[in-house]
Amino acid sequence: MDVPITHIIGTVALIGLVISVALAYGIIVDYIEANVLKSQVKQIAEYVSMNLVNLISLTEFAYGDLSSPTVMTKTLELPEDLNENPYLVRLVNESGNCYVEVKLITRSDISARSPIPLNSTRAHITIATEETINGINSIFPDETITLFTTVYGGNPNIIIWCWKYDSDTIYAGLGIQAGGT
Repeated sequence: MDVPITHIIGTVALIGLVISVALAYGIIVDYIEANVLKSQVKQIAEYVSMNLVNLISLTEFAYGDLSSPTVMTKTLELPEDLNENPYLVRLVNESGNCYVEVKLITRSDISARSPIPLNSTRAHITIATEETINGINSIFPDETITLFTTVYGGNPNIIIWCWKYDSDTIYAGLGIQAGGT
């Protein structure tokens, strides 16, 4: 059984080439999947931000100067997961700059932010973030809504809410509607 050295070298080179192609394929597929996921989390962040601003504007326009507090809600239609990856939606206030942040739970490198422009109304607007949620929770009038600053995708009862507290104060945030559809 005499095997020439050239056959051994050729076989090792062929195995190395197959492994290299498989690794390159895996890297390319991972890169493409990451770009698709980044696009999806960006769309979700923009969707939540846009709906929150629209609900704030609608609350300001529809209820104007009120004598009693009023709560408006809108159910968000969010995907259950992103390519079988769970994600979270969070409201953040950094030095007065409010934004919606969406990130994958399983991949910390994939996240997106969308600003919440709050200067479009004459009312004072407070977004329920980590810093403000406890104060709002203690006086919030609607007991069918649980207020959160972070919600996880896939729950069909995720809502955005606006609460016109008095003639010039609007609170807004994320929540879960009890018994929602």
